[in-house]
Amino acid sequence: MQKKKLFISSAAALSVSGLLLVVPLSGANAADTSPAASKKPSGMTALAQTTGTPVTVLAGANNISFATCPAGTILTGGGGQTSGFDIFITDSFASGNGWAVRGSNRGTTAQNLTAVAICLG
Repeated sequence: MQKKKLFISSAAALSVSGLLLVVPLSGANAADTSPAASKKPSGMTALAQTTGTPVTVLAGANNISFATCPAGTILTGGGGQTSGFDIFITDSFASGNGWAVRGSNRGTTAQNLTAVAICLG
């Protein structure tokens, strides 16, 4: 597998379920004439948010959701979304070329948990 170098000329801030992610972008500003912008790798310029399939977390239980970046893209970060105030994200971490979130439901009814991956491609 060939590694690609990513030259940073600016950064974008994304908010995913209250988490602030600062993600480096290559050549984000079309007017950027810095040396780094002129050396950006082709095909590696757009961020995309990939949402996993929601999983049900029963009352008083835990569950985990996964979101995977599409082929040809690389993971830059992630987070999760919940369907209510009674479910808490207890873990949020990279998993392969995707993101995983684990949630704990402290409520009395079932809730949904969904992982979100931020991918660069």
